[in-house]
Amino acid sequence: MEISLREVTKDNWLDIIHLEISKEQEAFVALNSESIAESHFYSHYVNRAVYRGEEVVGFLQYYQEIDEGLPNEYYIAQFMVDLKLQGQGIGTRATELVIEEIKQLPECKVISILYMPGHHVMRDFYARFGFKVTEEDEKDGVVMELAVR
Repeated sequence: MEISLREVTKDNWLDIIHLEISKEQEAFVALNSESIAESHFYSHYVNRAVYRGEEVVGFLQYYQEIDEGLPNEYYIAQFMVDLKLQGQGIGTRATELVIEEIKQLPECKVISILYMPGHHVMRDFYARFGFKVTEEDEKDGVVMELAVR
């Protein structure tokens, strides 16, 4: 299975917004259309389509934490794999790829994620890549970080 990350373009954005998640997951993940729209107002947001071969199967977004005054930190803000393809290793490979992509940015020292309360499956998922819990709040969610340098 060939998984790759590609730029979001006028040729694939509709495929991305038609990807689906479960009703339960809707409480934890923003709509892809909202994330893509938001990125047009923030030039430092990076959108990536997740491909399996030539098929769009997921979406992720990350950005440098400039607005938070943390230029050495990159935040993975959005990540999803289409519902019918979950559990096939696509998310694992896409995460490996995005970590490698972000690590190539010379100013990056930390990669962070946040998952919402109740979505604790993400703790074990990200821990596999070396992310560690740095903040935990039952209202605002759990922050995990991966030291890069």
